[in-house]
Amino acid sequence: MSNVVKKFGQIVGSNIEKHPKRALNLLRFGYAYSGLQMKYFPEKYLLPIQIYSSVVCNRFIRYPLSNPESSAVVNIFFPCELLHAIDIKPEFVEGFSGYINGACCERYFIDYIENLGMPKTLCSYHKTLLGTAFSKVLPKPKFVMFTTMVCDANIITFRALADFWKIPLFMVDIPSTNDEDSIKYVEEQLKHAVSFIEENTNKKFDYEKLKEVIRRENRSMKLYKEYLKELSTKYIPNDVTSEMYKLFFTHVLNGTEESEKYFEMLLEDAKKLEDTNGKIRILWCHTVPYWQKSMKEIFNNSEKYQLLCSDMNFDVIMELDESKPLRSLAIKLLNNHVRGSADHRAYKILDMAKFLNADGVVYFNHWGCKKTLGGAGITKKILEENGLPVLILDGDGCDRENINDGQMQTRLQAFLEILEDKK
Repeated sequence: MSNVVKKFGQIVGSNIEKHPKRALNLLRFGYAYSGLQMKYFPEKYLLPIQIYSSVVCNRFIRYPLSNPESSAVVNIFFPCELLHAIDIKPEFVEGFSGYINGACCERYFIDYIENLGMPKTLCSYHKTLLGTAFSKVLPKPKFVMFTTMVCDANIITFRALADFWKIPLFMVDIPSTNDEDSIKYVEEQLKHAVSFIEENTNKKFDYEKLKEVIRRENRSMKLYKEYLKELSTKYIPNDVTSEMYKLFFTHVLNGTEESEKYFEMLLEDAKKLEDTNGKIRILWCHTVPYWQKSMKEIFNNSEKYQLLCSDMNFDVIMELDESKPLRSLAIKLLNNHVRGSADHRAYKILDMAKFLNADGVVYFNHWGCKKTLGGAGITKKILEENGLPVLILDGDGCDRENINDGQMQTRLQAFLEILEDKK
């Protein structure tokens, strides 16, 4: 982290209580400057896809800061296809809080919300978002929409936001079962979600536009499958920040023109590269602490250790039926491998690890994510019984003051050395 960014974060932090609008304007300026810098003066080692993704994600995060009336706050697993069909821009917890971390000011917002009584055990992504809202730095969006999938902090966070902002709230309850009754249950909720969007935007929902979004998503996922096939035998340069950006395109931006172009470029870059030769291939599980110095030093464009992808970037890859869009989205939600039992997720990780010829798995225990923490032992047992070494790495994907960087680096390097000896 540069001293300039650190100083910038301090200035933002010093303004959040007494001058929240000034803090917001600083963030707008900082992100705009960063976006221009990446677009016109990128680092020379970056691939075209890495530059493109950073520029698009930057613009995506900035838009709701200046156009809150055309945005909705969501979680990463909300079916944003519904929002794209009516031109509402989603601002999602994990992405937005990641950018606040990038501005080196997440701790100020976490302290703010903890001082109001929020427990320290809550996910740091959620505490960061809550801090920006309750300090009145984050502008009030049109409404809040979320699913109950995976994260127990969702209900706490989104209800608190809706109450504080005094705006409409919509929740999609995702059951633990996956059968016909579950599909109908979720589909019915999505019908109500459409009515909710219509009521709060004063617009008629355009199902033809939703079908167009789904067609783009289907084309994108077809490209992504081809990319993963290329990745299974090739060394494709990656870095922890780009892997975080990928979450935008596999989730909240999926179905947009920007996302389709992203997957086209991803595959195009992959096809130009040669097969792998002697690299240690690592599959990552859960969120990526992209800002952490030790992680960047080990993985960023490393020719020795290849970061294949995060399991969150292949949590659900399927073709949707545009003739039954809401039913298809319900099936997609229920087929997400992070939904349900820990062993279900573990076997999906195992399948992809085998497909990508991974040498080992790093299972990242993000602070406050109870489901991930609870599933660590089961996942490790299943993967290792099937011959795949696993490192459970405790850390925090958002709060830089809640980690031991040196200890994490030592454990990760020791794990990688063991994999090298086995290679």
